[in-house]
Amino acid sequence: MELKLNSIMHGFLLKDKEVISDIHGEGYLFEHLKSGARLIYIKAKDENKVFSISFKTPPEDDCGTPHILEHSVLCGSRKYASKDPFNELAKGSLNTFLNALTYADKTMYPIASCNEEDFHNLMDVYLDAVFYPNIYTKKEIFMQEGWRYIVNEETGELNVTGVVYNEMKGALSDPESLLQGAISRNLFGKTTYGFESGGDPATIPNLTYESFLAFHKKYYHPSNSYIYLYGDMDIERCLKHIGDEYLNDFMRTIELPEILETKATYLQKLSKETFPTDSDEDTGYLAYSVNVGLCTDEELTMALQALSYVLLETNASVIKTALMEAKICDDVEGWFDSSTYEMLFSIVAKNADLSKVSEFEKTINQTLERILKDGLDKELLTSSLRRLSFLLKEEDYGSTPKGLIYGMKLMKSWLHGKNPFFCLRHFETLEKLKDPNYEWNILVEKNILHNTKKNILVFSPDKHKEKEIQDEFLKKMHDKKDSFTENDIKQIKEDTKKLEIFQHTEDTPEILEQIPILQLSQINPAPSIPVYTKSRVGEGKQIFVPLQSNGIIYLKLHFDVDCLNEELLPYAGLLTDVLGKLDTIKYSYQELPMVTNEVFGGLSFQNDVFSKNTEDYTGFLTVKSKFLKEDIAKVAELTKEILLNTKFDSLNSLQKIVRAAKIKGENYLLNYSHLEAIHFSVGQLSNGGKINEITSGIDYFHFLVKIDKMLSETPEVVINNLKKAANCLFTQKSFHISFGCEEEDINKAISMRDFIYENLDPGSNSKFEKFSFDKNSSSLAFTANSTVQYNIFAADFKKLGYSYNGKLQVLRTILNLEYLWNEVRVKGGAYGSGCSFQQNGICYFYSYRDPNVTETYKIYKNLWKKLETFNATDREMTKYILGTINRLDQPKTNAEKLNDAINKEYRDFPEDFEIMERNQIIHTTKNDVLEFTDLLKDISLLRNYCTIGGEGKILANKEFFDTIQKLIP
Repeated sequence: MELKLNSIMHGFLLKDKEVISDIHGEGYLFEHLKSGARLIYIKAKDENKVFSISFKTPPEDDCGTPHILEHSVLCGSRKYASKDPFNELAKGSLNTFLNALTYADKTMYPIASCNEEDFHNLMDVYLDAVFYPNIYTKKEIFMQEGWRYIVNEETGELNVTGVVYNEMKGALSDPESLLQGAISRNLFGKTTYGFESGGDPATIPNLTYESFLAFHKKYYHPSNSYIYLYGDMDIERCLKHIGDEYLNDFMRTIELPEILETKATYLQKLSKETFPTDSDEDTGYLAYSVNVGLCTDEELTMALQALSYVLLETNASVIKTALMEAKICDDVEGWFDSSTYEMLFSIVAKNADLSKVSEFEKTINQTLERILKDGLDKELLTSSLRRLSFLLKEEDYGSTPKGLIYGMKLMKSWLHGKNPFFCLRHFETLEKLKDPNYEWNILVEKNILHNTKKNILVFSPDKHKEKEIQDEFLKKMHDKKDSFTENDIKQIKEDTKKLEIFQHTEDTPEILEQIPILQLSQINPAPSIPVYTKSRVGEGKQIFVPLQSNGIIYLKLHFDVDCLNEELLPYAGLLTDVLGKLDTIKYSYQELPMVTNEVFGGLSFQNDVFSKNTEDYTGFLTVKSKFLKEDIAKVAELTKEILLNTKFDSLNSLQKIVRAAKIKGENYLLNYSHLEAIHFSVGQLSNGGKINEITSGIDYFHFLVKIDKMLSETPEVVINNLKKAANCLFTQKSFHISFGCEEEDINKAISMRDFIYENLDPGSNSKFEKFSFDKNSSSLAFTANSTVQYNIFAADFKKLGYSYNGKLQVLRTILNLEYLWNEVRVKGGAYGSGCSFQQNGICYFYSYRDPNVTETYKIYKNLWKKLETFNATDREMTKYILGTINRLDQPKTNAEKLNDAINKEYRDFPEDFEIMERNQIIHTTKNDVLEFTDLLKDISLLRNYCTIGGEGKILANKEFFDTIQKLIP
C-alpha cells in the first residue's frame, strides 16, 4: 500500500515521510487529528515487529511517581481485569520483547513479536493498560507496587515496604549509582534532571495516592503520547486498531509538559557529598561534570561519544593518563548520558585522593588547554570513529530488537519537537565527523573547557552514614507512629489486610480468559538447532558456524585450563584482566589500545566453563574477537603479539590494570549480586562451577584484592605465576577454535587459524588432569553495603536420582511466573525472583533486591506444597507451554548463534537434543507437572544457601548461616 502525504487513514494524518537508508527503512510521521497523538511507522523488511507507546513524564520531586506508575498501570485495566496482565502475557505469548522503562524524562512501554496476531494482542493489552488502568479503583495496586506502611504484629514497630521502594533501595545501594544521582542533583538542582525519576527510598513514602492518580491524569493523555511502530506489518490494520479502539475516545488537549533548559541559578560549582561504606579505605570519587548541550543535535551527540573515547576510555587517553600519572586516582572513566534533553558528560576519578580536588580540576583543564593548542591525537580519533562505524554496521543489540533501539534513538529528538528521523541518519553524521577539517577544538573549548554549566563533586566515603541513615529511618518511623492516632494504626492494618486479600484472591477463569493467547498450532513445531560443522585442530576442536554477517568475522580462541595446576588456576582469571591492556614487546601500555581498536570491532578475554554434569566439564580461557574480513592479517599479527609477547614484568602498568580491575569487580559485585551468589552456590556443587567461581566469581575478586597487595610487596611472585600460566595455556595442545562468518570467507579464517596455531609452542606431553573439588553444601552469607538482599538456593537434582527432561522448562515457567512471582515479589516485596533447571543437573532459586532473608528461603522450601495443588486447565497449560517455547525461540544475533553452537558441542548435547526437548515441552500435561512435586520435595531437604545483603539484616538472621563474611574484604 502506498502512503501519500497529507492523506488521512483511520483518523491519522500523514504529515511527513522519508527514506532512511542507514537502517534500510522508510519513515512515516502521523498525527491523530482528534486526540493529538503522534505516531511514527518505520517500514522495514523485519519480521520482528515492534510497538511502543511513550509519554513525556518529567518528575516533580524524588518520590518516584513515574516509576511507580510504570509498574502500576500494568496491574489490570478496563478490558483486562487480571491483577497482573503483564505476567500473564509473559506466560503465554510469543513476544520477543516485553517490558516497561522509566527514564529521567519519559516512560516507555515497548513490546515486540514476530507473530502478527500475538503482536496485536500485546499491543492491545498495553494500550488498555496505559489509558484505562485499574489504579483508580484499586488502591491496593499503589500499595503493592509503590509503598505502604506495615506494622509488626509482635513488636508494634512501623516499617515501609513495596516493590518499587525495595527496588530503589537496591538500585541506590552501590556508590556509583549514588554518584550518578549526586552529579545530577548538583548540576541540575530541583529540576527535571535533578530529581530521581526512579524514586529516592527516603522520599518515596511522601507520595500520596491522590498525587499518584493526578500524575496519571496529567501525563497519560494521547496528546502527550508518542506511538512507535516498526517492521513488516499491515499498517492500515494497526492504525485502525489504535485509532478506533483507543484514541478516538479522547479529545486533544493543549496542556502538555515542556522540558526547558536548566537555568544557571541551579548550578553548584563545587559540591561535597558522602556515601555509605563498610570499607576502611578513605578514597572516594572526584567528578568533573558538564551540561554539554541538547540531545536533539545528533552531530553533537555522536561527536561527544567519539570524544569521550579519545579523552577517557583507553590507556592512551590524554585525560585518563594525566590523572593517573598525577597519582590522583586508581582509575578514570568517562560517563556520557545522551538520553536526556540536556546531555551530561562526566570525568570520574575512582579510588581518588580526595585532598587533591584542586589538582584534579587543574589537571583536566590544563590537558584540555593542551588539546586546544596541539589538537587531538589523530590516531586515537581515527580509532574511535572506526569503532563507532563498526558498532553501527554490526547492529548487535543482544536480546533487544534493533527496531526498538531505533525507536529509543528517535525519541531523543521526537520528545522535544525536532525531526525524529535525523537521529537515524548514522552514517551521514559519521562522515561529517571523519572530515579532516572537523572542528574538534571548538567542541572541546565550547562544550567542556569554557562551559559555565559545570560542577566539581567530591564524593567521600563515610563508615557511619549507613547507620545514620538507618537511625534516621527508625526515628522517622517512631515519630510517625507516635503521630498516628489509634484510628490511623487501625487503618494501616485494615489496608494491609485488604492488600493481602487482593494478593491472595486468584483471578477467575473468566478474567484470565480476557488475556488473549495463541494456540499451540501457531508455534513452529521445529526447534532452532545450531548449524555448525566441526573438525580437529591438533588435539583440539574447531567449530565453524555459517552466518550472514556483512563481512564481519566472529572468532573465539579457546585454551584449555586443565593444563594448569590448582595454584595457577586463578591466574587464568587474572590473565583475562591484563591481556590486551598490558605492554607487549611491540606496543606500550598506551599504544596497544589504539592499535587494537584500529583492527578489532571488539576484543575481550573471558573464562568459559561448560559443564556436562557436576563432575565433568570443559574449561577455557577464551579470546573473543570480531573484525572485518579485510583486516584479518592485522588481526592475526596483533593476536599473536598479545598472546605470546605480553610483558608481564611491566610492573607499573600491571599495578594500574589490577587496581582498575578491582574497582570494576567491586562495582559488578554490588550491581549483580544475584548472579555472583548464584555462581558461588553452584560452585559448591560442581567442578565446573567451582572453576567458574575461582576464575571469575567472588573467590576471584578476593584473589584480585590479594594480588593488588602482592604487587606492592612481592610482585615477582605474581609476575612469575602470570608467565607460568600463559606459557601453560597458550600452546598447540591447549588450543581450540570457534568462528562464524560468510561461507565465502572461511578460507580467510582458516589462514588466520593456521598462523596462530603454528606460532604456538607445542606444549607439554603430559596428560591434562581434570580438576576435582570437594562438594560441600553450605549456608553462607556475604555482608555488603546494601539495604536489600539476594537469596540463592542451589541443588544437584541428578544426585537425587532425577534426570533432565524438557518438561522441567515448563515447570520453570510455572514456578517463575506463578509461585515465585506471587510469593517473593508480589507478597514479599522483592523486585524480582526466579529459578532455573539446567541440563547438567543443577537447579537454583533466587531473589533480587529482596527485603527478606529466611522468609524467602521458606518459600523455596515450600514450593513442593504449592505444586501439590497444581490444577491447571487445558488453556492454562497451553499458556505455560507457549511461554516456555517463546523463551527458547528468541531471535538470535550472529554472536549468539556462535555461542549456541559452542554450548551444544562442549556441553555434549545429543544430536537430536533440541527436537527431543521441544517435543517434551509441547506435550507437557498437568499430570507431568504434578509429578515434579517429589523432585521439589527432595530438593527442599537440602541446604545450600548463599545470601548477599545488608549486615544488619544478615546478623538478625545469623542462626540461619554457618558462615558470615564480608563481600568486599
